[in-house]
Amino acid sequence: MFDQSKAVFRYTGNMKNSMYRFKYANRRNYARCYAKFAVKQYGPWMKAKNIEAIIPVPMYEKKKRKRGYNQAEVFARALSELTRIPTMDKIVRRDVNTTAMKQLNRVKRKKNLLKAFILEENVVQFRKVLIVDDIYTTGTTIDEVAKVLKAGGVDEVYGLCVCIGEMQ
Repeated sequence: MFDQSKAVFRYTGNMKNSMYRFKYANRRNYARCYAKFAVKQYGPWMKAKNIEAIIPVPMYEKKKRKRGYNQAEVFARALSELTRIPTMDKIVRRDVNTTAMKQLNRVKRKKNLLKAFILEENVVQFRKVLIVDDIYTTGTTIDEVAKVLKAGGVDEVYGLCVCIGEMQ
């Protein structure tokens, strides 16, 4: 459902450690570094696609409160600061507390996210948006968010993740 997706780093070695600290050890400051690399690598691509809004993959509200932040949202805001493209974090909501994706295979990931996201606000004003997340493995998460956005009237949905992993 998404039109194209990019990743800044491969999810291996030091990046695995970095992502773990970013997600679970409150190293939100890492987002600025990730965003700088993202803009250096994909700034011209974002400009060419005429991205109008950055939409972080939403986290289930209870999980977000427990962790204290949504890492995709933190990355989105850092990216927004550098690109001047607004972050819109209230458009899509994760309505279902899904199982952690790292524990699931490709088929179970798809089932896990079915109807997990809902449109919270009218997005008709946006034609081209960028969904951001921390790790891209199968594309299921971005795909499910893209479906919701396209059903709400968005024409083109792109993805950008900090890392790309390999499905085991």
